Amino acid sequence: STLFVKSGEQFVRISTNVKRDNERAIGTVLDPKGKAIAAIREGKAFYGVVDILGNPFMTGYEPIRDAQGQTICIWYVGYK
Repeated sequence: STLFVKSGEQFVRISTNVKRDNERAIGTVLDPKGKAIAAIREGKAFYGVVDILGNPFMTGYEPIRDAQGQTICIWYVGYK
C-alpha cells in the first residue's frame, strides 16, 4: 500500500511498503506516463496490472480530493 501526495504535476510516495534496493521507496514518483495517472487525471480510479519499479502488480488507485474537488493525494493498494 502507498500514499502519494501531489507535488507540482507529480505524485510522490510519502508512505509505502513498496521496496527498492531493500529500502522503502519513499520519494519515488508515480509513473507520469502510466495507465494509473491517466485515469487519476481524468478524476477516475484505476484498477489493473501496472509495472511498479520493474515488477508487475495487480493494483487499485483512488484519488483523494480536497474540498474544491482537486486531487491532492492518491491511495494505492497492490499485489505482486
